[in-house]
Amino acid sequence: MGLTDMLQDAGTRDKLQDFAQRYEQGQPWEGISDDEAREQHDKVAAQLDDKEYEESARESFQRLDPDQRREVSRKLEIEETDDPGQLASETARVRKEKPDMLKQLMSNPAVKGAVAGIAAQAIKKFR
Repeated sequence: MGLTDMLQDAGTRDKLQDFAQRYEQGQPWEGISDDEAREQHDKVAAQLDDKEYEESARESFQRLDPDQRREVSRKLEIEETDDPGQLASETARVRKEKPDMLKQLMSNPAVKGAVAGIAAQAIKKFR
């Protein structure tokens, strides 16, 4: 079942849209637990191709301020950057090479915001 199919089911759609709406309110990590961010990311990311994932990541990183983006890049152990496009590309690469790394860093608010944002941005695109 793809993301479009998931959004056809009223119960799933309502949960996903509620998640995306809460992500949009305040800081991207407020009102979303580590477990929920991880769960929604995993559920949605599994439905995205590489290009869709990277686009959603870029949009997510654009919501973070430059210091938060640099913090995420340090946590991901990549070249420090505050460029949303570069960070999205590196995050997509990390997702493939070290799939558990994002999950392990969820206690960091900026990482949690980015991970939640990847799912929320994808949900918004497929509504």
